[in-house]
Amino acid sequence: MVFYLYIAITVIIALILLSELWKEKNWKQQLLIVIILLPLVLRILQIK
Repeated sequence: MVFYLYIAITVIIALILLSELWKEKNWKQQLLIVIILLPLVLRILQIK
């Protein structure tokens, strides 16, 4: 149960970051968002 809650929270955070990535025009800020987003996506896919 806790595992599914963890995955759900990770998905929500990833969606928020994706929306911010879509809105951001500065490529340096986009790079920072992607650096934060990559580990979250790997956690969702259970690769890392």
